[in-house]
Amino acid sequence: MTTSAAAADRPQAVVHVDLDGARHIFQAHGWRYGAATDPFFESGLVAALECFERAKVQATLFVIAEDVSDPIKRRLLGDALKAGHEVASHTMTHPRLTRLGRAAKRREIVESRAVLQSALGVDVQGFRAPGFHVDEEALELINEAGYTYDSSVWAGQGGRSRSPHRPLARQPLLELPVPTRGPFSAPFHPSYSLVLGDWFFRGGVQSWRRRSAPFVFLLHLTDFAAPLPARQVRGWRQRLFTLSHLPAAQKRARCAAMLDLVSQQFRVASTSELLQDAARVAVHGEGNGE
Repeated sequence: MTTSAAAADRPQAVVHVDLDGARHIFQAHGWRYGAATDPFFESGLVAALECFERAKVQATLFVIAEDVSDPIKRRLLGDALKAGHEVASHTMTHPRLTRLGRAAKRREIVESRAVLQSALGVDVQGFRAPGFHVDEEALELINEAGYTYDSSVWAGQGGRSRSPHRPLARQPLLELPVPTRGPFSAPFHPSYSLVLGDWFFRGGVQSWRRRSAPFVFLLHLTDFAAPLPARQVRGWRQRLFTLSHLPAAQKRARCAAMLDLVSQQFRVASTSELLQDAARVAVHGEGNGE
């Protein structure tokens, strides 16, 4: 088998990045973020873009829509678009969707897409719920809002398929599940593996590769960002959830090595490219089965 034929025989992988800055991480945990700016966002996104440029990877960035009102964040997002990366929605304000009523849920899902498309001049196809907290009502609203795909469900969660599938009967919305490992469907993306050890990620990739299913390589700004200053973090939980206990250079090197491993085991593509293939397969495999 030639090198090109071998590459074509590998399942596809896509690279996703959730752009949760320090302010939204603190907000999600009920902590007060006292700084006026969010350099955590800037250092994380700049480093991520540099990593992707070296690896020649086209990523999809899941943006919290209210962030486009920040001039620095908007400029960085413009740089990402110029580099060929895609933009998806990570809601309007990063709440836990399953705690919201239908009207508030609709605003987070529908308005975020409209704001991102208007501010950045792009077609927003994808959505991910903060904390992976998504329910049937949210999926229905995501479908109604015109998104092509959602990527909020852990593979195997609730008996759902580990392959791309249609989560709503007779509706076009595709679900790109986030990979998990083991009988308890434990996620192993870098934010977990940077804490538990690289062995945890390698084992997850090897296990997933045997399924021959597309792989969503999910990163977060925490995986690349410079640690928050000591005066901004109080206690081990804030250090842990911002990965501020790890040096930035170490995190970035380990993430680059993880991306290299994914590139060896999968054929890395843009999400748009993956969707074209996944849609054809999902037509014949709707529902929650494998």
